Amino acid sequence: MSYIDTSMNFNHPAQVSPKSKRVGATILGGLLGMTCYYLPINKDTFVNTAFRVTKRNAQKDMKTLQVVADEISKNKLSNESKIFLTGLGVGEDISSIASKCSEIKDSITDKDKVIALKKEFADNFKNYKKDGSLMDTVTSKAMSTIKWNGFKWGMGIGALLGAALSLLMTRDKE
Repeated sequence: MSYIDTSMNFNHPAQVSPKSKRVGATILGGLLGMTCYYLPINKDTFVNTAFRVTKRNAQKDMKTLQVVADEISKNKLSNESKIFLTGLGVGEDISSIASKCSEIKDSITDKDKVIALKKEFADNFKNYKKDGSLMDTVTSKAMSTIKWNGFKWGMGIGALLGAALSLLMTRDKE
């Protein structure tokens, strides 16, 4: 004959520790904060981020051009460097590279050129928001950067708020 224990009471809910509640609230707050990814993008934020992306790309190109110039001076120009120079429309000589570096630096430091570039970003902002296919790599990277920054900040702030609220709610019960 089998024995069945009928003394167990199944009507009481399982006890959840306050620490588990805090962790759960922190995770929930972080998840809710992640929705900041979908917040609308401000035109000024977009223009400044797009310019930062342009500046970063220009600096990267100048560094690469310096490496290529070094290769030319050693008479060891690689195929990748040749392709890079062709893409920029630069000849395989140091004077052409120096001229291109000067031109690139001027494009991100000359006040009038910077203003014109930022104005172009601002003028096309509405079109970029309406149709993503109109964006080039710079503007696409700017939009992506803004959205991911919102995602990260939202997640962090949401997690902190969730943790703070859970501490307040479980403070008296411990």
